[in-house]
Amino acid sequence: MSWSDRSNGSDDSRLEVEPDIARDVVAACNGLLGELDQMRRNLFVIANVSGMGTLQSGINLAEKFSKKAKDGEDSLEKSLNSHIQVVTEMRDFFQQCVDRYGEVDDSNASALAGAETPR
Repeated sequence: MSWSDRSNGSDDSRLEVEPDIARDVVAACNGLLGELDQMRRNLFVIANVSGMGTLQSGINLAEKFSKKAKDGEDSLEKSLNSHIQVVTEMRDFFQQCVDRYGEVDDSNASALAGAETPR
């Protein structure tokens, strides 16, 4: 199960969240996304490994460490992108909770405003 499964209704489990809590989670996700994006933008700094010498073994080691930061199979870049995707899905899910609560609340308010009360 992923957060996107919850968002599109393909997950049968239920998660009930108070609207104020959902708003706080959306704000926290936005803050974390900003930090993760900043880390991703700073990858070029650590992806350019140097100072390992001019021998082929040093050059190979520098290349290996560079790929740990960017463009490698298990790079930090890929890990950050994965985290960004999950946090984005979480944020979108909780934003939908807030939006749906507002829609239902508005609908209920409209229905009650139109109801006549006996005198």
